[in-house]
Amino acid sequence: MKFTNKDLYSLLFTELSPNQARSSACQTMFKSSNGYTNQVCHLLNRYPDYQELAVAAFCKGNRFDLTLPDQRVSDVFHWMEWCSMDQISASFCERPIVRKNAKMEPISAAMLQKYIDLLYTYVRDGVALSLPDKFELVLDESIQCLRRRFVLPASFPLGYEVA
Repeated sequence: MKFTNKDLYSLLFTELSPNQARSSACQTMFKSSNGYTNQVCHLLNRYPDYQELAVAAFCKGNRFDLTLPDQRVSDVFHWMEWCSMDQISASFCERPIVRKNAKMEPISAAMLQKYIDLLYTYVRDGVALSLPDKFELVLDESIQCLRRRFVLPASFPLGYEVA
């Protein structure tokens, strides 16, 4: 698991003020006016296993009791977001120029399509559960296109009032 300097700072240090932080491992205070250099150098010099400490802190959660998404999960989300927001086919991710210039880990079109279908099913089922019984979801599974749009129209019979 790769962590940026900012990730290491948020996982292994407690920010006391904008320019002051304390190490969670040894309670040493650090002043920094710009960036995380002092803190990262401290980790490199005093804790050769700082990556393991960061993974443990990551799994446990940060000081707000929130866990950060795994880098692979984040990359898959960004691939799906890119394809759906720009209305691009899933095979877009396999183009050599895209793989060369994208900062995300490569993914196959089949795997990306699988994740898009799973997300579509999850959203469709969630919307269906939240609608009253008189609503009907109109789903057309016969449309087979490379550019799938997330559209879930709901019809409501005339003359029916929600109490």
